[in-house]
Amino acid sequence: MERAASVFDGLQRIAGRLRADASGTVAVLFAILVPVLLGAVGSTIDYASWAHQQMQMQTAADAAALSAARELQVGTADERRVDAVARSIVLARLDTARTQRAATVTATLQDAARVRVEIRMRRQVTFTGLFGIAPGEILVDATAILSRQRKLCVLALDARAAQTVYLKSNSWLTARGCDVHSNADHAEGITSDSGIQFTAANICSSGGFSGQGAFRGTRVSGCPLLPDPLAERQAPASGACKATNARVVDLGSAGNRHRLTPGTYCGGLFIGGSAMVLFEPGEYVIRGGPLTFDSNADIVGAGVGFFLTGADARFRFLSNARVDLDAPVGGPLAGLLFYEDRSAGEMREHEIKSNYVSNMTGTIYLPRGRLVVDATNEVAQQSYFTVIVARQILLTANPKLVVNVNYGLTRVPVPKGLGSLAGDVSLAD
Repeated sequence: MERAASVFDGLQRIAGRLRADASGTVAVLFAILVPVLLGAVGSTIDYASWAHQQMQMQTAADAAALSAARELQVGTADERRVDAVARSIVLARLDTARTQRAATVTATLQDAARVRVEIRMRRQVTFTGLFGIAPGEILVDATAILSRQRKLCVLALDARAAQTVYLKSNSWLTARGCDVHSNADHAEGITSDSGIQFTAANICSSGGFSGQGAFRGTRVSGCPLLPDPLAERQAPASGACKATNARVVDLGSAGNRHRLTPGTYCGGLFIGGSAMVLFEPGEYVIRGGPLTFDSNADIVGAGVGFFLTGADARFRFLSNARVDLDAPVGGPLAGLLFYEDRSAGEMREHEIKSNYVSNMTGTIYLPRGRLVVDATNEVAQQSYFTVIVARQILLTANPKLVVNVNYGLTRVPVPKGLGSLAGDVSLAD
């Protein structure tokens, strides 16, 4: 455009000379030069217009490819759906009805994770067409790639402290096929002793790593902080006390278990003395005291969730208590096996010290507390899946915490923001 302005200035100067010197020679010269100069000005304007047109088309193609690739995250890849999404994005990005009508958009599903968008459009002509110059077409394209989905199965929320995830002694954390993430922006955010084994697809620390041990998976430092994915999840209502300081000791048998029903258990709930207990499906509010399974208790429950609220509300699996629990499929605690009240005291410890905690299918949500696993055996190894979101996580002595990710084998849902996360979408070079 600056070049066009300078050419117009030149024409004005020539016109001024013509007025000053009306000789025939100047008039003839001017008559010859005017078409040439007009062509130069027109070409400059059109070329600038084409550059803007191409830039706008490329921006539209990039946006359309990214949006179309995100469609691959839901269900089976469908080329018609991908094409429709890409076309709608392109038309929304083009600034006039004229360019929208002129654009030809093609979206191609190259494979299950790659989309190519192509836009063709005739060059918009203002002046050059007057001189018989064929404008031709502008062609742009963009390819977007959907990376494989990630599975987030363990998240330590504490963003400040050291040892937010701490594996001591000879403890094992096995999370094959999913990610373990620490939000701690600290050089010792994830800490380990020499005898530990830590297995995950990605072991990610917002800060760094300290200590030794065997790591199987990709270790990454400087990871972005992940917000609490359950921060908006509403807690269940806490009603009138169903029981106060309830104790179940040495009751029931394998074929005729003592049955507990949903409701609010004030002062906590203690089960021990080899008691065999079945929790009926529903929501259990443990208020003002701990939930304790102790002394060879045998606990079974499907479709059960525990909300821990009030003073000293925490869970404790002690001695040789056997624990086999599945979270609810629906209701306020859908997918949540344990939910700690967000107003709980900081760093309250929830303990797994029994060697027979075989199944905890669901999500353990302890936004204020620390999960302590201090067994000498495998923990949660028979769960279809276990997701852990806690302020801090400590494995000590010799436990082998197993975090499975068989989400499709159970009706228990994984809360939104956990489990399988959307894959990253990026433009190909």
